[in-house]
Amino acid sequence: MKISAERFGELNHSKINKITLENDNGVAISCLTMGAIWHEFLVPKEDGSKQNLLLNFNTIEEYYNNPLYINQVLGRVANRIKDGKYQLNNKEFELPKNENGNTLNGGDNGFNTLNWNFTTSANRNSISVIFQRKIEEKVDGFPGDILATVIYTLDNNDTVTLTFNALGDEKVDTVFNPTCHAYFNLSERSDMASQELKINSDGCLELDDNMIPTGRVIYDDNKEVFSKFANVYRTLDEENSAVNDVFIVNGPGKATEPIAILRDKKNKNTLTIDSDRNGLVVSSLNDVNNKCHFKRDSGKQAKKNEGIALDAQMLPDAINQETFGDIVLPKGSKKSYHVKFKYSKSNN
Repeated sequence: MKISAERFGELNHSKINKITLENDNGVAISCLTMGAIWHEFLVPKEDGSKQNLLLNFNTIEEYYNNPLYINQVLGRVANRIKDGKYQLNNKEFELPKNENGNTLNGGDNGFNTLNWNFTTSANRNSISVIFQRKIEEKVDGFPGDILATVIYTLDNNDTVTLTFNALGDEKVDTVFNPTCHAYFNLSERSDMASQELKINSDGCLELDDNMIPTGRVIYDDNKEVFSKFANVYRTLDEENSAVNDVFIVNGPGKATEPIAILRDKKNKNTLTIDSDRNGLVVSSLNDVNNKCHFKRDSGKQAKKNEGIALDAQMLPDAINQETFGDIVLPKGSKKSYHVKFKYSKSNN
């Protein structure tokens, strides 16, 4: 097991560090202090080199030169809160609005905008990098000050566990529902033609024109395309379409199953995802700009739908929907969420 740290760059006059964890099998991850970004997920190849399963950039500036939040940790609350407000304890709270009158991914001063403090830890079978920051109401506009922690742990079973912890303000209840918006491509192609996705879902949320849940659960052929392994390329590219859907997971009888499996039929790379929350937001990379040049593409322009994000979280706008799950962080209490990404070679 190995841990190393080095300087990655500078953003807004702030030094950015890169922390790398490598297990005994040669699997490694690296993270950046800025945005607690998941920068690399490196797996060994037969020729002795390593392949990165994540879409990533060469510089920290490139991560922030596009609006797609690529590989960044999003919070306090990921995804959208309708009208940038909610009611709790008979009081209405107004939040910063940054998209069509709604609050998206924690607003303009969310978790992804922070350069996090870090420490590392190690034991016999796993190693971790621990990011921590005090999140202040006067900065991000959410009620109360909280102590937030994001932990990436790599073990010798080739599993990456993301843990999101928060210690609430002593005086006021607040909300907490973060995620990591990591984009995956398990092949070395600039498309997902050889990859298949399966989602163990109980249905999808209906979304309005602003991508806000209406509260209605829908079941139809388009939303059930990933109920069995389906080719990602044919689903997205051949139809010139995109996915930005919210799947309900971990329903009755499904809590012991992985919420999703992504696999490459050619090289057999497989990613199995487990979560303790009830939502999976699936986003294809359908809106790349001319400044988007991923490291894996050696300077070439990124392609539409080159990767896919699989964001485990409580269902979006849960604070305004009674049946979507509890994201309240009561005053003085702790809250913790986990999501696991297990790498393996598929036999299929």
